[in-house]
Amino acid sequence: MMMLRAPRPSRQDDMRAVAMPRWIRRGYDGLTFFGHIITPDEQEAEAFNGRFGSMKNHEMIHLYQARACHDSWLLFYVRYGWYWLRALPASRRLRNAGYQLNPFELEAYGHMYDLHYLDDKKSGTTEWRRYARMSLEERRQVYLSRKRSA
Repeated sequence: MMMLRAPRPSRQDDMRAVAMPRWIRRGYDGLTFFGHIITPDEQEAEAFNGRFGSMKNHEMIHLYQARACHDSWLLFYVRYGWYWLRALPASRRLRNAGYQLNPFELEAYGHMYDLHYLDDKKSGTTEWRRYARMSLEERRQVYLSRKRSA
């Protein structure tokens, strides 16, 4: 139902979090779904709605990425799925490669602690396009270098 009522990404300034435990895999704090943040429990939803922290910023970056995908949630998810599928061959070397090497996730994780990253990006974020042009091995190196420095 959320899908049918979701406004275009450019018409949203914030995303509300809702608890839907069956929709989210264990180990994940949130998931952007057509303009909402899906969380595993009510406490997590309240945390997202109550303050603007790094995880909320991560999910908000996905909102701005959808704006850069011709202002369409559907196109954002089609591209997300395409990049996820293309990264599957790397799963032998990196667990959960479809997620970790996804250009959208590389940008979101790369800037999640910069709470001012979205301040001047009204029309969307585009760093994911640079990651999409990289080979899987280059993306893997970016991911591993960030993991080592964290």
